Amino acid sequence: MNKIERIRAVMDGRVPDRIPIMTHNFLMAAREGGVTMRQFRQSPQTIVKVLTESCEKYDTDGVLLDVDTALLASACGADVAYPEDIAAVTLDKQSRSIPEILEALDRLELEKQPRIELYLETIERLAEWGRRNRVFIRGNADQGSFSLACLLVGMNQFLEDLLDEDCEEDLMTLLGATYKVSLKMHRLCHAAGADCTSYGNCPEGCSVISPALFRKFGKPFETRLAAQLKQDGIFTLCHICGSVDLILEDLAQTGCPMYELDYKTDIVHAKAIAKGHFAISGNIDPALFTSGTPDDIRRVTRSLCELFRGEGGLMIGPGCALGPNTPPENLFAFVDTVKQFG
Repeated sequence: MNKIERIRAVMDGRVPDRIPIMTHNFLMAAREGGVTMRQFRQSPQTIVKVLTESCEKYDTDGVLLDVDTALLASACGADVAYPEDIAAVTLDKQSRSIPEILEALDRLELEKQPRIELYLETIERLAEWGRRNRVFIRGNADQGSFSLACLLVGMNQFLEDLLDEDCEEDLMTLLGATYKVSLKMHRLCHAAGADCTSYGNCPEGCSVISPALFRKFGKPFETRLAAQLKQDGIFTLCHICGSVDLILEDLAQTGCPMYELDYKTDIVHAKAIAKGHFAISGNIDPALFTSGTPDDIRRVTRSLCELFRGEGGLMIGPGCALGPNTPPENLFAFVDTVKQFG
């Protein structure tokens, strides 16, 4: 199998010739490429050069395009900080009320926003490179409806509102609006040439909200998005931070074909629940890549490969973004260990 076929096999529920490798390493790649995050996020040519050189250096099966977690939020008018050498971040305290946010979203022409235009051009360039080199391109559609709503309102205020029954109607209206933005972004990424899309609903995990709140405010929109993207012929995967142990059964019911799981989730339990419902991406601790030794990486990687060996169902990688100071020898040890399993 070539690299595209290997990843597609897992996504289709088939067993590949070996476990495919996908790393969330844009921060590390930019640092190795000698560019600041400001330089990285402002140039399609720079992004493509940095990510493709990293893919070739470590010989991974795919490239994950990501620039920060504020891409959609900034396009929607959120207050965002753009540090020189740190990924852009949405400010926790936002200046607009929910009615003001909804008014702005109603007028939004997503594809005409400068950062979105730059991002889509980057996907087009990456997709062309991927086709030539038979490398899988994952175009991250940034945030899902829940996470985007959280960023637009501000994390603390949004979490408070989730617990206030008087805010439920406004929150549901906002989630419906951010769902439309998220869906539009998936379609734009797919049209630009991405082999699959992905998105984050990071605060949906049990480390942030209760299972009951996920079922009320998160799950309905996960399910709706999965059904619509399936109808559109767009394969996607969802990233949720922290532990999702208490909502694994719910994730199996959404119809989303792949979930990227963090290291805090019990992978043995997740594998058992996921079988026949969704594939798994992850779930090695990204902090271990930074602070551990190559032997630590080999040990954890072997354990995960053994669990899934010969069965499919896994695209192996870190459960979240690798830090910029990740030692290259650790990523080499990770890739080499996966390939040794054949």
